[in-house]
Amino acid sequence: MLNYNDQEITSIITSDLDIAESRTRITVKSDATIDALKNSELWSTNTSAQTGVLLDFTTLLASKIYQNLSDTNGLGDSAFFKQLWLKPVVPDTEHTTIVFFQATPDGNKELFTIVDPLRTDGRLVASNLPTLLQITSKNDDAVTYTDEELTALIALVKELYTAGYGFRTVDETVLQPVDGLTFATKFDTSLPVKAFATVQEAGDIRLAATINGTVAGYHVYDEDNHDWMDLGTDTRDGDQFIWESTSIPEELVGQQLTLAVSVQSVDNVPAMDELFVIASSNAILMRESTNPGEYSLDLPNHKSLTVRVNPMSGTVTLGYPEPTTQIIELDNQYPFLGQWMKSVLPKKPAFN
Repeated sequence: MLNYNDQEITSIITSDLDIAESRTRITVKSDATIDALKNSELWSTNTSAQTGVLLDFTTLLASKIYQNLSDTNGLGDSAFFKQLWLKPVVPDTEHTTIVFFQATPDGNKELFTIVDPLRTDGRLVASNLPTLLQITSKNDDAVTYTDEELTALIALVKELYTAGYGFRTVDETVLQPVDGLTFATKFDTSLPVKAFATVQEAGDIRLAATINGTVAGYHVYDEDNHDWMDLGTDTRDGDQFIWESTSIPEELVGQQLTLAVSVQSVDNVPAMDELFVIASSNAILMRESTNPGEYSLDLPNHKSLTVRVNPMSGTVTLGYPEPTTQIIELDNQYPFLGQWMKSVLPKKPAFN
């Protein structure tokens, strides 16, 4: 139970706070209260009491979130908001969730969850939100929400993002910002960079290949295609990838060894080739910037969509000057975005 004579709790309840302020203040108060219980000889092992207190604070946060959402443009005065309700859940003394539901004549549709809302690593997890396959489908019934409901959902998720809650994976939903969106990409490593050396005598040998990018793997083959990679060690010195061995056997004397290095580079990203083709077919100019692996697409709205390839992490990151614009919003204006993402994303299990 919450003590309404506590000045901080009373202040939180009666103050007009945004979601970020509510999150911070309730988290601080909850942590202090739970820590006091855990350090108490009487309450330290009473998990039922601790869970109950945590539920009270989670419920308070859910109520403050709901209060804030009621004043959100595009959401608070919508029919969708009248169907929206939040369910705090506390499975144990360490974790909490707030589940968002839409009440319908057929039952409660689970929309998404804030996982660990009272922790700094709190995040959103989608359950039943619009996906990439739905918004790019030729089937008009693929998206199960009306335009008015989509407008409300977009506003709802944007408010939660302002408080630091966000989705962690690109394949969960298209209700997440374009700016900063990062996802894994594939590299065409089918043509390795090669270096050659003929074994003059048993013992030492050194092979060096000049590469531009990140090494994804390598092999050292003899003329019979046997791999001797394990006989040596590799190092990287600037743009040189070096393999050295001090234990070359007699049987390799006279043979040519080939160092074949698979490289992840900004020059061998199929997703960028695909983007160029799709953008061009939609009369969108795609330009390479002065930064290697960075491209800019000039949109008709006089804004630029940037795409950056990071060979070190094997990812692509999007940039957009309006940080709150979501994938679904930009795709509504320029469908080539969803078309491209659908064709290049390597992980698509939730896009259905």
